Amino acid sequence: MSERIQVQHESKVPVMRRIGIIGGFGQWATQDIVNRILKASVVRVPQYGNRGYPPMDIRIVNQAPMKLNPDGSFPDELEPDPSLLEAARFVGTHSDFLILPSNTPHLFKRQIEEASGKPLLSIIDVTVNEVKKRKYKRVGIIAIGLTLKKRLFQDPLDLIGVESVTLPEDMSQAMDEEGIWELQEGAEANDVNASTKAAVAYLREKGVDGIILGCTEIPILLGDEAEATDIINPSQLLAEAAVDRALEKE
Repeated sequence: MSERIQVQHESKVPVMRRIGIIGGFGQWATQDIVNRILKASVVRVPQYGNRGYPPMDIRIVNQAPMKLNPDGSFPDELEPDPSLLEAARFVGTHSDFLILPSNTPHLFKRQIEEASGKPLLSIIDVTVNEVKKRKYKRVGIIAIGLTLKKRLFQDPLDLIGVESVTLPEDMSQAMDEEGIWELQEGAEANDVNASTKAAVAYLREKGVDGIILGCTEIPILLGDEAEATDIINPSQLLAEAAVDRALEKE
């Protein structure tokens, strides 16, 4: 046995808890967060060949997480789509805890945990905790649709005394139609990220302490700009928290 393999063989790779992932609400965002989990593992877990990474089970849904009206619009009262709960049951059977690489499905956190029988590590919670850790008092939120309308970030920020600044409706809609949707359909990020970069510039002009990327496609659209010091990247925070949770002992 070579010296390198002997050293690796003698290292202690911990037994890790299994991560259940319900993805597909944004296919590329799901892939992005899985990649971030793998990269976070390299710096958090003793490595030995391919063994230093948490086990994961992934269910890809590829449709809206809620029931829609016949015309595709959102009903007044939101209910989880059966496909979301079926995915929760599937990954819950095979995992120790769940993550969702998308923001809007967190509207159904309670139903997902009930269907899966496992806890959901919330991308909203880890993000708000980061804002609190940074001691920010005024935070911009780049988000669209129901994430904004249902105040997924605004309400928990209010509870810790942090003012939130959101985008005008036309800017949010442009980012959705001219960036996020096209990225989901396979466009290259650099070709469809102008409206997203404009949203970052708008919030910086408002004098916020930091900016939450409240849609998991946005880090992909921004590329290296998502690493700026005033950016709060929920995708990265969720990936790191998932690895840390996988390393926790029962």
